[in-house]
Amino acid sequence: MTLLIRLAAVLILLVLTVIALGFYKFNIAGDDLYIKENDMVRPLAPFEEGARSVMMRLFSLDTGHSFKITLPDSNSAVTLTGFNKEPSLAVGAYQDKEIRGEVLLDYLRLTPLNLPGNTGTTQFAAPFAVTTQGTGVFWYLGMFRLDDRSGSITHLDSQYLGDRVVIQAISPDIPFDPPHRITISLRTLAPEQPMATTPGQETERTFYVTRDTIEVSASR
Repeated sequence: MTLLIRLAAVLILLVLTVIALGFYKFNIAGDDLYIKENDMVRPLAPFEEGARSVMMRLFSLDTGHSFKITLPDSNSAVTLTGFNKEPSLAVGAYQDKEIRGEVLLDYLRLTPLNLPGNTGTTQFAAPFAVTTQGTGVFWYLGMFRLDDRSGSITHLDSQYLGDRVVIQAISPDIPFDPPHRITISLRTLAPEQPMATTPGQETERTFYVTRDTIEVSASR
């Protein structure tokens, strides 16, 4: 009888040992799985400088073509070569005769436009600002076309939005049928508001868009 009791105790001990080892192995495997899954999470690419890094960050294109914005009041093309981290702007410096400044593209508000006849290209609108040595920050709505194969970008047209405005949203009509319209929601300075204060007057601007132009429409 004593022998049977001893054998039963040994058997129970073996079963408990197997269960414990299995539980330990499961937890180790779970830890390994957690590490592998988290190894797949990568931080956002750093804000590297250079025209190639702008194309990579904005369009995931490793191309020799650069993103150039044409100054609205001249034929000078300004290459975007870096980023401001706060706010999220792509930046390019320029000198046009005696005037120097920066062009600032609000790339978080880059808005694709599903216009007909754009096979092989991507057309989009995006706001950008032009600064000078003065205090003005002159905002425009630009329209661009990206060649999906070559990675080249053409700046098609621009419309003036205002000095030191705060752009809140760009909204294409839904459904986006002819006449194709987009609406810009923004805040501007009230007539009596000091220039140094934050714009507080909400307004909307509406534009017709075609494959090559932006045309001013009446406000909604």
